Amino acid sequence: MPSYSVTIKQGDHVLHSLENVIISDPTDVWGVIEKLSAEFPTPGLRVIVRDENGDVVIMAGLISADRMKPQIAA
Repeated sequence: MPSYSVTIKQGDHVLHSLENVIISDPTDVWGVIEKLSAEFPTPGLRVIVRDENGDVVIMAGLISADRMKPQIAA
């Protein structure tokens, strides 16, 4: 199964990093991102997901899950 690394950054500063996250379906990485957004509710953060080769597969702005729910409902 493929593994990924997930990094939460604020500017150039790494706030949190997960290595060797094993995910059977690549779309499941969004569940990992959602959990991290709840742990790091500060606006202005970025999440960077890299595959086993070190290639960036996701780079996105991160907002907390609580802030995102009202926007989805609107």
